[in-house]
Amino acid sequence: MKETRSIMKASTKTQLNRVLNLLLLLNGAFLLGTGWVMDQRLPRGQAGHGMELLGLDRHGWGDWHAWSGYLIGLLVVAHLLLHTAWLWRVAAQTKPWKLGLGVGAAAIVVALFLVTPVTG
Repeated sequence: MKETRSIMKASTKTQLNRVLNLLLLLNGAFLLGTGWVMDQRLPRGQAGHGMELLGLDRHGWGDWHAWSGYLIGLLVVAHLLLHTAWLWRVAAQTKPWKLGLGVGAAAIVVALFLVTPVTG
């Protein structure tokens, strides 16, 4: 049997994975909820002017939604880093270029949002 080296003990890695999975689930639910609140409960424009839900207007919920999005991005990166061994062993086993293509495509999408000029 081939042993794999790991910086982290298996039990610690399992506990960290459980915490990350829970945080991803809760943050994903929060992201979904705040998006739904802004889309369905607090109308855009004059129709929603002055309306609040739990003390926050549409812009306040938008701030929470944005920060939740940033957090979920960081949690996904942490989750992928925790599972790099699996990614190389399973996802890139026969065709590593497919894994590279997926990661590269994700990086391009993020980069496009970072470099696209704001107009108006």
